Amino acid sequence: MPCPRITPVSFGTTGWASLPALIFLILDRLPEPIDHVCFAAVCKEWRSLSKLYNLATNRWRQLLPMLLIPDENRPQADQRLVYSVSEGRIYNHAQLQVPFRMRACGSSHGWLATVERIDEGLVIALRNPFRQASPVIRLPPIDVFIPKCVASYHEHFVRKVILSGDPSLNPDNYVVVAIYASDSRLAVFKAGQKSWHLIVKSFETADVIFYRGQVYAASMRGRVSSLDIDNPGAQPLQLKLLTPKEPFERYSGNGYLVESAKGDLFHILRYCWMREVAPDKCFRFRTKGFLVYKWVFDDEEDGCIAHWVEVKGLGDEAVFLGDNHSVSVLASNFAGCRPNSIYYTDDFVSGSPLSDGDEPCDMGIFNLEDGTIVQHYSRHANCPRALWVVPSFKGLC
Repeated sequence: MPCPRITPVSFGTTGWASLPALIFLILDRLPEPIDHVCFAAVCKEWRSLSKLYNLATNRWRQLLPMLLIPDENRPQADQRLVYSVSEGRIYNHAQLQVPFRMRACGSSHGWLATVERIDEGLVIALRNPFRQASPVIRLPPIDVFIPKCVASYHEHFVRKVILSGDPSLNPDNYVVVAIYASDSRLAVFKAGQKSWHLIVKSFETADVIFYRGQVYAASMRGRVSSLDIDNPGAQPLQLKLLTPKEPFERYSGNGYLVESAKGDLFHILRYCWMREVAPDKCFRFRTKGFLVYKWVFDDEEDGCIAHWVEVKGLGDEAVFLGDNHSVSVLASNFAGCRPNSIYYTDDFVSGSPLSDGDEPCDMGIFNLEDGTIVQHYSRHANCPRALWVVPSFKGLC
């Protein structure tokens, strides 16, 4: 990831390396991890002090998601930029190599998931755009029948992919969960294995999350199930239903599972309206609002969900939803981040080509207090959808 060239001022024996307090003040004013990476790239002394700063402050124990967007100057190139929603600006120096027309079906722990078609079937490939030295991880093919009508749009056959952790940090100990097919089934892959576990009776899955050492899945109609992936005797893997069959009266356009800053499990429902758009007579979805629920577990009933409580406000939290691994952060930790808000991107999967023509994508910021929606970034026509990404940042990249 190229950074702008900065020439440090020489102070002789009393140079920057002997002024950690001043360096710390400068780093305090840099709002994004990418700024710190570029600062540390100037010279060895600055890098050393940047590491010392991050160890002392533990400031980046949680990162704010950024939008992965196309380069305005090279919209058709296999290159993306990142957009800071808290600052409202594009980081032009952060040029990430990402295939332009390849749909990303997941963004988790800094890695992007895409679908590739080979003779043996469909392969999910994992790429880390923030670490160009990291090789592409191609997982084994998913052993399922692919209808001919899906063949030309194979990238849409996998709805969403999430990871249990960063594969570069735990190459032999990570888990991948994929939501695939038109009826949104589940498949699980463990590092080191040669094939996927296809989960039976896992239809209409809207989202999945790694929570309390297990995988939790939410259906389109509000059901929540758990999957014990650490039980070696559970062959084949099976879902355990934790809620009534249809706990919500209203059918939502999509659902998300996210762990709150306090460790609660939130189930967020997204409601949309649909309208016909000329000249192709296609239907476009637009978000109307969200409802947030907190699941309360009954520890005496083997982890089943006793009841749910509607959450009227998120307080200081901000939630980021879309094709990404759902994320919740404390807004007060990030200047410009709006509390009690849901930041969302367009994640509607219709099996159609990537381009949405001249129509803007369905993305914005939903305020839970007054129900208003504002835009956070204006997407260019005929460009890939924006996607939330969390920059890889362990000390300094």
